[in-house]
Amino acid sequence: MKRHLNTSYRLVWNHITGTLVVASELARSRGKRAGVAVALSLAAVTSVPALAADTVVQAGETVNDGTLTNHDNQIVLGTANGMTISTGLEYGPDNEANTGGQWIQNGGIANNTTVTGGGLQRVNAGGSVSDTVIRAGGGQSLQGQAVNTTLNGGEQWVHEGGIATGTVINEK
Repeated sequence: MKRHLNTSYRLVWNHITGTLVVASELARSRGKRAGVAVALSLAAVTSVPALAADTVVQAGETVNDGTLTNHDNQIVLGTANGMTISTGLEYGPDNEANTGGQWIQNGGIANNTTVTGGGLQRVNAGGSVSDTVIRAGGGQSLQGQAVNTTLNGGEQWVHEGGIATGTVINEK
């Protein structure tokens, strides 16, 4: 039985399944711990005003319009239309450490998305996007399918299993 009614959860990247999973704040983690504790406490103190908001678009659900900024995450299992993504590339282009932005999961669909400077749209295996515009400083990491992406100074990284059809590359 739980001792407290108030519980908190966090999203953790599962490298085995290639998805974000929900974990209790009390769950034990693996890996290096000693040096990380100091870095995490310093990061927590310096980023208190900039708390991230995570939203999940469930399978069968459709979300229209919106903007992701300030380390926000949108995990898409359903359909997202008309989003503007301005966060996610905090660690640089195509870096696995990037955690913000829009994450299109298996079965997820995103249409008419604009990715601006510092923004990231990650399309995982089984996910699909169409009519995406990537502006300068923005990026699209592709392991799923992308149709009609326009690069207006932005970048598109196609990984193993990724399919890009109809990509237009404009000058910066």
